[in-house]
Amino acid sequence: MLVPLSMWILATSFSQSPAPVAADGGWLKAVPANIDVAVRIRSVDATHADLMAMLSIMSPKLADRAEQGLTDPLAQFRQKFGEAAARTPWVGLIRTAAPGGEGKPPFAILVLNDDYPGVLKAMEGGKDPELKHQEGGYDAFKTPNREAGYAGKGPGFVAFGPDQALIAAIARPGEKTFDKALTPAPTKQFLAGDVGVYVSASTLVARYSEQTDQARQTFMAALDQAGQQAGNAGTMNAAKEVYGALFNSLKNVAALTISVDVASEGLSLAGVLTVKPDTALAKASAQAASGTPADLAGLPSEASLYAYLNMDATTFGWLQDMRMMNPFGKPTPDQAKALALFGELGRVETIGSLTYSGGVRGMNVTHVADPKKYIAACQANIQALKEGDGPSGVYKDLKIESNVENYRGLTFSHIIATLDFEKFVQLNPNNPAAAAAMKSMFGGETMNTWLGTDGQRVFRVTAPTWNDVKAQIDTFLKGNAGIGTVAGFKSVRSRLPEQANLVVLVSAQGLVRLFASQFAATLNKPDLKAPGDLPKEPVLFGVPLTPRSPFGYEFHLVVPSQVGPIFKKGLVPLFQSITPPSKP
Repeated sequence: MLVPLSMWILATSFSQSPAPVAADGGWLKAVPANIDVAVRIRSVDATHADLMAMLSIMSPKLADRAEQGLTDPLAQFRQKFGEAAARTPWVGLIRTAAPGGEGKPPFAILVLNDDYPGVLKAMEGGKDPELKHQEGGYDAFKTPNREAGYAGKGPGFVAFGPDQALIAAIARPGEKTFDKALTPAPTKQFLAGDVGVYVSASTLVARYSEQTDQARQTFMAALDQAGQQAGNAGTMNAAKEVYGALFNSLKNVAALTISVDVASEGLSLAGVLTVKPDTALAKASAQAASGTPADLAGLPSEASLYAYLNMDATTFGWLQDMRMMNPFGKPTPDQAKALALFGELGRVETIGSLTYSGGVRGMNVTHVADPKKYIAACQANIQALKEGDGPSGVYKDLKIESNVENYRGLTFSHIIATLDFEKFVQLNPNNPAAAAAMKSMFGGETMNTWLGTDGQRVFRVTAPTWNDVKAQIDTFLKGNAGIGTVAGFKSVRSRLPEQANLVVLVSAQGLVRLFASQFAATLNKPDLKAPGDLPKEPVLFGVPLTPRSPFGYEFHLVVPSQVGPIFKKGLVPLFQSITPPSKP
């Protein structure tokens, strides 16, 4: 299928019309709704220019290589099909075939250009095709390789392909058209950016259910084998639970729509996941709430990671410590009690920052209906991780001092936890460096956490000393020295939705420092360090998730171009230093 399909796609965008028509989405009303996959391309010239603008900032060397690789193909393209062809947008439409079926999957190409003779002439290599008009308002012809082809004209586009039924349906559209299959949010994403992709997930999952089940069994078997080889079967059981849930969720998905845009500012990916009504994902989407994560701006600017969460307290408690610290998946009795306490709290809206520079430092500011009950649930959660016979006993000592500090209207309790690094070794017996890696991440055996409230908000701060805690609180409450004052934060935040259910922002420099400290500890190479000349001002990239009515989620990924030089200077040398030299 790939060879003939590529020939058709190549021929599409090569129309000779001097005035390409804008891709405004009007063609959606002419395409039948039962399309499995649709791919929209803005144009060769526009996408090429944007890609090179981004790469030249991210990595000049990579940009040079890409330009060298594209120069000849683009020159040949223009020579064969003309300059106008490179400016023409197009759309590919595919109906997938049943597994094991004979023949090619039906597909069609829409050139968003109303020069019907010019498009077909370009496809014929400059010759006018011999058209035979068909009942239904479309034409039949022979392709250059003498295969049957069909074409039709619509408002602002030319459609052609090898499947007569599909072209006939486009020539005279019925009531069920593609614009009705897409709700407004997916339509907006599909038509945005340089590339848009639509996938009818429900159709594909049903059609390839047997293959999906086989892939699941193979993947789970691979996890079992990896767990046996590494000696951490319990951890792999937890991973199987997570991935099993992902496979199960595929049956709840109706459609996926993605847009990709490249520009000098960087990469932007946006998408909408539409789920089936009356499914677990649909119920979760309907119950999810969004908020404006404006308070993120007050968090310390030196952190590695920033997050905003708006969810029910039970899920929040589960995310905090439970399953990640219990590789066998099933909560212990104490953990179950702690989760039950979270379940009584309703919704939780929280922001947080985290860094691993010189040990774990972090701050969470949480809005919850009952702050005191929330603090009690957090303490019960931590207490459940006290040393025990199970694998979740990661603390060998734990001390909780209630109401020991007062600062700026906040009353704090102090939690001192001593980590049991031998337990981490037991969980990963074939990885003797596990303890060293954990010590590097936590900065030692002891973690100090302060939990405080002013009666409306809960502050949870992890830091080595009380003075460090006060400094983080001062930064937040003053509101004029946090990450919100940084240009990189403002740039990324402006490209993300105002409302979200989840937002994660990552500092490129912080990620480099985390990898450096982990590699140094794991490989026993203390000289492995992050470069000292990385830009001082943080460069951030981000991922938000937002529930969308009636049933679905919108997601984004924004990676500024300035991330490239930091990774090139920081991460690439680190990975090169741990990669064995190739054999001559």
